[in-house]
Amino acid sequence: MKKFLIVLAAMGFIVAFSASAFAVDVQFSGSYYVAGIYVDKPSLNKDQNTTTGVAGPQAFYFQRLRVMTTFKVAEGLNLVTRFDALERRWGDNRWQGTGDTYNRTNAAGTVQVQENIEFERAYLDFTTKIGRFNIGYQNFVSWGTSFHDSDLTRAGIKYIVPIGPLTVIAAIEKPQGGDSNVGSNNGTASDADNQVYDLGAIYKWSTGDAGLIYQKGINKTARPTANRYSDLNIFIPYAKMKFGPVYFEAEAIAGFGDLRKFDDQGAALGNKDVSAAQYALYLHGKADIGPAYVGGRFVYLSGDDPKTTDKVEGSLMTPLLSGDSFNPCLIMWNTQYTKWVGNVQSARSALGANPFTGTAGGQDTYIDNAWIYQLYGGFKPTPKFDIMASVTYAVADKKPYSGWTTAGGGVEFQSDVYGTEIDVTAKYKVFDNLEYMVGFAYLITGDYFKGADPNFNKSDNYLLMHQLTLSF
Repeated sequence: MKKFLIVLAAMGFIVAFSASAFAVDVQFSGSYYVAGIYVDKPSLNKDQNTTTGVAGPQAFYFQRLRVMTTFKVAEGLNLVTRFDALERRWGDNRWQGTGDTYNRTNAAGTVQVQENIEFERAYLDFTTKIGRFNIGYQNFVSWGTSFHDSDLTRAGIKYIVPIGPLTVIAAIEKPQGGDSNVGSNNGTASDADNQVYDLGAIYKWSTGDAGLIYQKGINKTARPTANRYSDLNIFIPYAKMKFGPVYFEAEAIAGFGDLRKFDDQGAALGNKDVSAAQYALYLHGKADIGPAYVGGRFVYLSGDDPKTTDKVEGSLMTPLLSGDSFNPCLIMWNTQYTKWVGNVQSARSALGANPFTGTAGGQDTYIDNAWIYQLYGGFKPTPKFDIMASVTYAVADKKPYSGWTTAGGGVEFQSDVYGTEIDVTAKYKVFDNLEYMVGFAYLITGDYFKGADPNFNKSDNYLLMHQLTLSF
């Protein structure tokens, strides 16, 4: 009886001390999708499935559950979390017994993406008399239009101050720390961090909004093995506005700075400073004509000329990890395609090189070195049914070199034409928050994918897919 009373008293204390917690209001939001896809020529090679050993068509299902939870602790005080679960191809059991091989780089889609559950965000969101604070792991690369946006998560502090129609934003991001026992430096360097500082403002009016943000990134993670760092400055203005049935948005990027700045200069040491610059422009217009609509997109991102070994004129989108939320096509530069099938730009290992390291590997997930022109149109016979078609033509701003190195050299690509992609999608809302989509894409592959090899037997590629998406 005495033990029972002790247990009962302990339970009473637990209830008493946690009574206030029961009053917390919890709100859930998120999405779940499951999709099936068939890709005919992912290698862009007519010789696939022959003695060349090139992989053939791919056909599989994949899915992801994403849940955002907001704990409303008090008025103006929230704890926000987000996790992804069961993000993988159906029937992919390669992870069993090997631990988590989560692949956040979206490199090739050849390993399972997530073993079970991964918490990606956890931050405090609270409002005080002097402004609003977000502190913890959160999204920072979400600004203006979707062109520069990314869904990635970083640690940091964000401060937001509304002043009438104007909102001022300041932030400190911490992508990587080197002064603790984590990362590649294993705590051996006290000055080997990667930090980003943000300062921006947004002005809103009745028919739109516009803003400008300045970002300064200082990356010293190459230390102590290499006494160098990068110091980049980026300005990103944008504008969005609506004129009756016409919508227009624009965003630009101007980046410059030091890509590799050495503490110890000198040819004898092999240390040579390298500057960097990136310029980009995005334009999008759309007009509603009754149940129909038409629109167009234009994208420009400067490319790097490997012949200028002391300067990188483009390709800053990759280290900034920006733009993976922007999906202009179903194949080219589509994050979902890249994650599950593989990167179109890296369909051949001989393509291009990384201008930051000089190593082979082709272009990355993020749009770089490109001129993109797109026209699209759609028709909504009912509010729940949407049919759309688009034509996209893309070329490289600069032709890369196969075998390029930081010392220069290599063989220049034959062509700068990525190709022309035709996309057709049909979407139907089974419920207000449940959508079924059927899609078809055909890529007329450009000679860019021959690289510097005139004998490469390139092929067009097409995909068929369908996807069921629940939003809540």
